[in-house]
Amino acid sequence: MPSPLPRPLSRDADSNSNSNSTSNLNLNLNPNQNPTPSSSALSSLSTAASSATAATASPTAIVHGSSRVGLLSDDEQDGLGDGDGDGDSIDGASDAPRRHYRPKKALPPELKEHCRVYLEEALPRQAISLLDSLLSTRASDPREPAYCPPPSQISLLCSLLVHPDFTTRPREPDWPQISLQALVYLRDLLSVLGPVNAAFKEAVLFGTNATSDLDFESHPPHNDDALDVDERGLVRLSPRHGNDSVWQRGRDFFSVVGWALNCSFLYPERWQWWARWLGFMLDLLEADLQERHRLDMQNDSDDMPLLQNSILASYIAQRSGRTTDVVMWIMKALFADGSMSSTSVFQEIWYREHKCKSRRAANKRKRDKVNIDKGEYGGYLDDESVHSSQASEPPTPQKKRTEAAWAQELDFETLYIETVSLRQRLFSLVSYLCYGLGDASPIDFSSLYEKFEQRIKELPLAIFSSFINHSTSSLRTDQQIETLQGVLFLFLPAGALSPRKVDRVRFEEGGISPAILERCFLPYPANTIEVEDHVKMSLLLENLLMIVWTNGENEGFSGDLAQAVEKGVAARWEKINKKKTRGRGRGPGDADREARAALEASGARLQWLVAAIEESAKAEGEDAMDAMDEDEAS
Repeated sequence: MPSPLPRPLSRDADSNSNSNSTSNLNLNLNPNQNPTPSSSALSSLSTAASSATAATASPTAIVHGSSRVGLLSDDEQDGLGDGDGDGDSIDGASDAPRRHYRPKKALPPELKEHCRVYLEEALPRQAISLLDSLLSTRASDPREPAYCPPPSQISLLCSLLVHPDFTTRPREPDWPQISLQALVYLRDLLSVLGPVNAAFKEAVLFGTNATSDLDFESHPPHNDDALDVDERGLVRLSPRHGNDSVWQRGRDFFSVVGWALNCSFLYPERWQWWARWLGFMLDLLEADLQERHRLDMQNDSDDMPLLQNSILASYIAQRSGRTTDVVMWIMKALFADGSMSSTSVFQEIWYREHKCKSRRAANKRKRDKVNIDKGEYGGYLDDESVHSSQASEPPTPQKKRTEAAWAQELDFETLYIETVSLRQRLFSLVSYLCYGLGDASPIDFSSLYEKFEQRIKELPLAIFSSFINHSTSSLRTDQQIETLQGVLFLFLPAGALSPRKVDRVRFEEGGISPAILERCFLPYPANTIEVEDHVKMSLLLENLLMIVWTNGENEGFSGDLAQAVEKGVAARWEKINKKKTRGRGRGPGDADREARAALEASGARLQWLVAAIEESAKAEGEDAMDAMDEDEAS
């Protein structure tokens, strides 16, 4: 079995380099061969608690739209002592619920044909109702199989979640509700059968020659030989549905993710549907990684074959064969922001997808009967246009308010922050996969973190603050430590003390300790005179200090903590005061004043944290003395 990857001696403040770094992840890929773990939760080899993927991101808690979606009954949770459902949670929590997926059985031929006809004849509500009733009437014994549709039908249902015809340009008023019903059923199917048993991988693979930016009518269907290969998931139920799905329109998974995130800034009506699709896909990818890793461990597979063939690994492999660096492509998708450069790379999936249903058609008034002799004008004289035309001056033409204009009026930072959790979740899954596969990883692990940290460093201050906030992060605790330290090294001056000289063992494990924080990070300013860089560095130190304090267990800070914090706060203010403003007699601009206010607030929070840590240590010391007195008295 593969042992955890050793962490190279790379991140050294002396060299101020971020090269060849690896993560301090602790996935317990092989508990029997793990190195002896450190006694501290801050070590990469023993991280147990985690605020990684939030509860809603876990396949054990994917309750959306139904009281039973994503939950096994008490009978299904109990009575299985064979360990078939046991799996290592991606978030690293030691008390993660055990998963017990049912085996599947194919639909009876007659019912399968009914579903196919319903889907081909644009009657998906009937198909979903039929499939949902079959899944709902499963036996109480969790070892009994449950009915599962073929991959081709699952694929179409996944595409209904976001297809314009069922969301923003519905042909019938109730079709958006069908999209939501499909989402409820898919989540239920994932929870009951699991990603492997339900063959989700065959359903969600992208076509190799899709036409994402061209209309269907000008590109006829292709690969007709595959139309009948239902068991392989390659069947196209009909040319219209099969070739117009997201799996055929999208170039690859990360291209679709990039476009979806662009929609969050530019097309809010599209984003509300893409957000649901992306949330489900992340749940699916996580459940798939977790289940395949469990099965590989159960089968004692040295090369982790199932994990290598996971859905996410297939998505990465599909992009790896192209000229663009796959890590850079993933980063571009993760940080898509609706800008011109981003929209030029990640374009719409369906032809004119951003065009929603005409408001004139949606709001068209049904006129009453017109009878001029009786004074019945059918409501025409109630129009504002009539009264406007009677004015002495013609009305000023009004420009149509586009979705892009709507997005521009909103705060860009607010829109970005709303998507931070989804971006972090996807990065966490890619990181998990690459670490778990070790030398068989499809991408370079250290390069993944280097580029991720560099992207975070360059974010605007408000977004940067949200990305590194440990209390709301969707990264594992150990991933947070690795990322925060990696970004911090980009800000540290060349003369900063190397963590290797302070706590070599912990540093080589990829973890952090109170001594490293006190001596190597807290006392220093940033390596520039830009106020924003010093604010970012101070925010990084805040979050690292909080993580060390709350996860350090028996590791305490020294009496030099307050001095280190005070020294660092003073050093940062001294350095930014060296910055000269441009122009004679000009003071700092609004952005500079806001950054200075943020730096002052961050410094105050650091000092408050020091006071709280000292007060907590004092209270613990008094409790220990009281316990010793009680022991002596007894």
